[in-house]
Amino acid sequence: MRIGVQDGWGSEIRTFLGKSLGNRFSAFFSGVGVTVLLQSSSATALLTASFSGQGLLSTMPALALLLGADVGTTLVAQLLTFDLSVLSPALVTFGVALFTYSKGGRMRDLGRALLGLGLMLLALRLIVDASSPMRDSAVVQTLLGALGSDVILATVVAALIAWAAHSSLATVLLVISLAGTGVIELPLAFVLVLGANVGGAIPPLMATMRAEPEARRPPLGNMLFRLTGVVIALPLISFFVEWMPVIGEDSARQIANFHTVFNLALAIAFLPLVGTMTKITESIFPKEDKKESEFKPMYLDRSALDTPPVALVNAERDALRMGEMVERMFRNAFIALKKNDKDLARDTHQLDDVIDDFYEQIKRYLIKLSRESLGETDSQRCSEILTFTTNLEHIGDIIAVNMIDNIVRKKVNPGSKMSLQDREDINSLYHPVLENFRLSLGVFMSGNVDMARQLVARKYKFSKLERNATKNHLKKIKADVTYNPELSAMQLDVLRDLKRVNSHLVAVAYPILDNAGLLRSSRLRK
Repeated sequence: MRIGVQDGWGSEIRTFLGKSLGNRFSAFFSGVGVTVLLQSSSATALLTASFSGQGLLSTMPALALLLGADVGTTLVAQLLTFDLSVLSPALVTFGVALFTYSKGGRMRDLGRALLGLGLMLLALRLIVDASSPMRDSAVVQTLLGALGSDVILATVVAALIAWAAHSSLATVLLVISLAGTGVIELPLAFVLVLGANVGGAIPPLMATMRAEPEARRPPLGNMLFRLTGVVIALPLISFFVEWMPVIGEDSARQIANFHTVFNLALAIAFLPLVGTMTKITESIFPKEDKKESEFKPMYLDRSALDTPPVALVNAERDALRMGEMVERMFRNAFIALKKNDKDLARDTHQLDDVIDDFYEQIKRYLIKLSRESLGETDSQRCSEILTFTTNLEHIGDIIAVNMIDNIVRKKVNPGSKMSLQDREDINSLYHPVLENFRLSLGVFMSGNVDMARQLVARKYKFSKLERNATKNHLKKIKADVTYNPELSAMQLDVLRDLKRVNSHLVAVAYPILDNAGLLRSSRLRK
């Protein structure tokens, strides 16, 4: 169900989050709403950590958002405590029909979500039926008796189950099902719910272990909030056992109500203290003073692969860094060409190995991501990132193999100089390509149709300049038979390679224009 909602409406959810984080209170209610949709506070936490890591969200509203996410998951538990299993066959049937026979897009994602909801309701019914015989099992009673007499052990066991399941919601629903069949008593059920709340905070914390400090702070703060709440609530279990029947006497309702009351109490107690927790987490994960490494990918977190929106953002960020490095390589190649700088040429050539490493790691990351269940939008974006980095890798090869090896060395060794006209022709093409580097990166990140049209329009303007420069040079060598043939070959090679680099840069615009219906099917006449 989470995948269906995320694939169909993930971009809208991310946009909504981005617009609703102005203060702690709006962030709190945004966390509630998004978690109800995603069915997972862990997914909300990973999205929040991603925003924080990009600098789009400070730690204070991020912590408020996660408090809201904790409350949101309790509302889902409240809904699922009602016996809705009678709806399961209809939801599964309708979901399969939509998923199988729709042409794609959001109807297919809706079918996936309905199918997931139907299976969830069926699973809860089956858990209740399957756990009934456990009441008479001596082994089960012995184990549960040991847990019931040791609240710390019970809390740890429930936390480990929630961690393994990557879901506090699933663990709470399991506890509700077991209590409904009389397998466990209410005091133990309340303790297990507290443990599930701790365990649900572990996956986002583990997933951001190797992320930047800004991304690690919100999951850590949320974990500290939950741990503090559990420490306070554990000695009060007997009080809750006596008081919860006032809200509802049914055991399932009491457990769900306890889960909600606990997280509401956390929100009320800690929402005013998110500023204090921000300072604590900043002291634990201070901003790194050391210069970040430019020569390896930084954001390809393998633990984020099960959350495609986060993983795609990670790949985009390193693809952007790769593009900036290729642009630097391009600049340095022309500086080396103009100044006959062998050392700079050598250093620029070595950057090609770095570019190749970026490409290989991003490619492997995207291939692993593509093996996950991706929606149409995420699958298309995955392909766009891979295509873009492939073009960047080709540009790196052109610069290293052609511009550095076959051009700079030819320029340095003969000791002769290019004519003024040739240098002007090269400069007239070099600067447009450099501008297209920046525009290409902007098109890649934004997907803006107008920018994509501008980039393609520049390609045709560039082609005219390249043809004119080639004609000018051919006229020159025809008129001057003494012109150095090596310099002539170098001039033509430079013009050719600039055109190839520009073509690879412009390629990022075609999928965007194609999706917008702004490309012809063919340039050939019938």
